[in-house]
Amino acid sequence: MTSPSTVSGAPLYMGVRWPIVLIAGLLAGALDLTFAFIFYSYQGATPDSILRGIASGLVGREAAHANGNGPVVLGAFLHFFISVCAALVFYLASRRLPLLVRRPLLSGAIFGVLVYLFMHLVVIPLSRIPFRVPSVHNVVGELGSHIFLFGMIIATGVARARRVLS
Repeated sequence: MTSPSTVSGAPLYMGVRWPIVLIAGLLAGALDLTFAFIFYSYQGATPDSILRGIASGLVGREAAHANGNGPVVLGAFLHFFISVCAALVFYLASRRLPLLVRRPLLSGAIFGVLVYLFMHLVVIPLSRIPFRVPSVHNVVGELGSHIFLFGMIIATGVARARRVLS
């Protein structure tokens, strides 16, 4: 028999584990952004310009490069918002596909590639960022970041949380 605090015999808290999803998304976002700051610093980019570049996808280049720190904060917010949303997507997918948490490194690597492709084939083309073909060097670097610092971090975090809290 179920009580108001349970659904099908499972406690309601067994739904989305927001703290876990949030931590996995924020950690993956922080590692990915740190990678971008270091990787692109060798090409002359600064953290400020990277975050303004992210904001330009929403507000356009001119507004993102205006004076003030508003666009920098917006860029950071957008980056971490997307990271947390990606972690939520992985978490929800893992509830339907348990293989994702049984093989977190493999599924995380695949997830990282899929996120990279989604960002470059869907999000960026729909944004206000003008199209440009990235160099092979940048593609390899970003794919590595998305695989090891983003996808695998989210997958292992979600897998561990599901094992510990299930």
